[in-house]
Amino acid sequence: MPIPEVLIIGVGGLGSTAAMALAKASIGGMTLVDPDVVALSNLHRQPLYLEADVGMSKVETAARRLRQIHPHLEVHTVAERLTHMDQLLPLALSHEYIIDGSDNFATRFLANDAALMANRPLVHGAATGLRGQLMTILPRRSTCLRCLFEAPPETDAPTCQEAGILGPLVMEIGWLAAMELIKLKEHGSGSLTDRMLTIDLATGMRRHVPLARQPECRGCGINGIINNG
Repeated sequence: MPIPEVLIIGVGGLGSTAAMALAKASIGGMTLVDPDVVALSNLHRQPLYLEADVGMSKVETAARRLRQIHPHLEVHTVAERLTHMDQLLPLALSHEYIIDGSDNFATRFLANDAALMANRPLVHGAATGLRGQLMTILPRRSTCLRCLFEAPPETDAPTCQEAGILGPLVMEIGWLAAMELIKLKEHGSGSLTDRMLTIDLATGMRRHVPLARQPECRGCGINGIINNG
């Protein structure tokens, strides 16, 4: 049996939107990772869930809906919070691609490092308030998250509930993440390597910010995780 193609970390607004798009594109299987249950406050930005799902496991509910979209889709679920490399690295190694739609810095950096160690392409997306961002990481070939930020900040960003977030923004980032992955699958590269797409709904501005690998990066640099992990 072939391994599932896509590991999706977080099935909130970004992850559930990406999963829907990939299911419609007949992707060859996926694994959904999220420890949370559906909350009423999720519904305006997380399109896989309905009011009747409140209190239910996100990954199990998402898997059921995705199979309705694509009855032959192979969907696996992991209802765990990923906090250590020994949890995430085996998952990364058993998939061809990774989408990170997590909502905290610690998990984003863990996903970055696992992708580097497993040599798996990673599509990183994030959104909060009126701003979103997206980039694609190709281990040994392009900028990684630690090239931009050496380590996670000591205090995490406000949650979506605290900062507020518009459903259309996070869903757009999710659709774009799915498109990046499809381009990786079909062409071996995406359009967001060595640059980051930023979207600011307050100004209506979209920017492609050029990025460059850092030789001393703790992730992909000469003495980083990718060479010494």
